[in-house]
Amino acid sequence: MYSILHRYKSITVAIIALATGGFFLWLFFAGSVRDITSPSKRCVVEVGSGCITLKDYRRELLRFSELLKNPRMEELVREQVLSNLIAQELLYQRAKSLSFIASDEEVVEVIKSDPSFQEGGLFSSSKYREVLSRIGMTPKEYEEYIRKLLSIQKLLSFLTNGVYLTEKELEINLLADSTLLSGSLYLITSADVSQKYKPTEQELLEYYQKNKELFKRPEGKVVWVWREKNKEKALSIYNNLKAGKEAEGYQEYKLPEDFQKMSGLLEKEAQRLTPQERVSITKEGEDYLVLYLKQVIPAGYEDFEKVKEKVKEKLVEEKSLSLVEQKAQEVARLLKEGKKPEVRFLNFSDTPALQLNAVANIDQKDIARIVLSQDRVFGPYPLRQGYGVVLVEKRSKRELKPEEKEEAFKDILSLKSQAMLNQYVEYLKKNTKIRINKELLGGG
Repeated sequence: MYSILHRYKSITVAIIALATGGFFLWLFFAGSVRDITSPSKRCVVEVGSGCITLKDYRRELLRFSELLKNPRMEELVREQVLSNLIAQELLYQRAKSLSFIASDEEVVEVIKSDPSFQEGGLFSSSKYREVLSRIGMTPKEYEEYIRKLLSIQKLLSFLTNGVYLTEKELEINLLADSTLLSGSLYLITSADVSQKYKPTEQELLEYYQKNKELFKRPEGKVVWVWREKNKEKALSIYNNLKAGKEAEGYQEYKLPEDFQKMSGLLEKEAQRLTPQERVSITKEGEDYLVLYLKQVIPAGYEDFEKVKEKVKEKLVEEKSLSLVEQKAQEVARLLKEGKKPEVRFLNFSDTPALQLNAVANIDQKDIARIVLSQDRVFGPYPLRQGYGVVLVEKRSKRELKPEEKEEAFKDILSLKSQAMLNQYVEYLKKNTKIRINKELLGGG
């Protein structure tokens, strides 16, 4: 069975969509874009002979600006963006080495079909140059960007065209669609276990010390913002700040706590401020905004006394989950012994095996085992709250319609292609020298 792998999903599903008008319009209207189009060629990552620039990295991050507002998601998003960019560069270098390079004609076709550059439904050369000029890109830069995406698409098409399914693979996978199950799903939650646990002071301290990363305080910023209607006055404040002279009339923001008080544009500008570039100016509606990075508060760990209650909650929660899992194991054992445990359960009848995924976290291998095995008890499996144990009373089969078989074939082939592409990217990573500039990345 082939499970859905999300790590490089954007490569195979959406990579060429980056070249569409929707992406370009997003890029244009995302707010201030001077950082995206700055001439800097400094490499955030060196991938073989290639370079992922700070401009590339920041442009991609902007696509996830909403997720970046969540401090808990920020690190994950940044890691995923960097991973995707590395994968793209690896694939592009491979495409070039195999001569899968998009032609000038193919690049022109994509650009001319982009609504962003059309007037009255027809491509306009003047509008093309005007729109690119507004965001500081030259036609050559944009055309090479499109060429890169098209070339990667050519390589991916070549690779996936060689993927096929054997009759045995198709047979096994179709069983999951055609097998109907009847039985019960036993639900084990925190309500089924006794919760009298009260952690001691020593246990709380030990948990805090072992799990300090859970209580990490992100880097903070103190940002001053001036809002002016008069352009000349805003420029005067900006120039004075650049010269080291502070001005009055600002509003102070402490980040990340005050992000919710900021508009989207103001937040993006604040995030871009660094110790090297402390001052920024932009326009929001009729107002000119001048931003100044007053202070950077280093990342660190929250004081134990300050987060003691949070430590207690997490420790009690983990203890509760452990007890629930132990109870679920006991339920599975009783069912295997032919006994009926005293916990809540749901009956299901003639249910497609794959539908079990709707209520329990059962992976593809376990679905295959439930379908093919003669065993009756499976699990426990994680639920949204607690665990579930499956008791199968009866297995039956239904005849799939031709269109259902065809749809299933396409889905299975797609999953196998995705798995192959993930493995291929991992192979390229292992055989390519990759150097990450962590210092530059930290300021991105």
